[in-house]
Amino acid sequence: MKGKTVLIVGGTSDIGFALAKKVSDAGARVIVSSRSKHKESYNFDYIPVDLTVDSDVADLVGIAGNIDHLAITIKSPLVVENFLEINNNDVRNAFETKFWGQYNLVKKIHKNINIGGSITMTSGSLGIKPHKGFSTMSAVAGAIDSLCRSLALELAPLRVNSVSPGFKTLEELKDKIPLGLGTSQQMANSYFYLMNDDYVTGTNLITDGGALLV
Repeated sequence: MKGKTVLIVGGTSDIGFALAKKVSDAGARVIVSSRSKHKESYNFDYIPVDLTVDSDVADLVGIAGNIDHLAITIKSPLVVENFLEINNNDVRNAFETKFWGQYNLVKKIHKNINIGGSITMTSGSLGIKPHKGFSTMSAVAGAIDSLCRSLALELAPLRVNSVSPGFKTLEELKDKIPLGLGTSQQMANSYFYLMNDDYVTGTNLITDGGALLV
């Protein structure tokens, strides 16, 4: 990672911030971007962005310039409701943020990524194993997984992968998951791996402590 430039969208908190520290410690220049700059600063360049606003995305692409790796670690609004009772506007908002946000950013920034670089998006294990009440989150994750595989073909040799993070806060699952609840630092390892393995593309890497097994 030494001498590389890495843009992490969603990089001012949680998994994104843990990844930013890891990448920086490995010797890369880090640019973090999000809707707001959190109290934790570290020594990163910061560019504000709302991925649902086209002009924000255009500004981000222009300011960031050429990069080697892009990681998108944004979260969508959590929609938990039985399918027949879901407010459709909430569903659209979730797609607008997490699916269309990533879609539009990749479309605009892929030409900025240097040869040998990569894009790593964020999906979710609910796209593989659904749970009652989480149909929206399952649909969003599934759409991102499909997009990732398609872009790995269309944008090659640029590598495109996704990560499906597991659960960090649901205490009711703590004793059911083989490795328990995860941390942001543990999940950031998957993004870091995908940046560095130059023979992996079109892959959805699951980092859930074995949650899919139960």
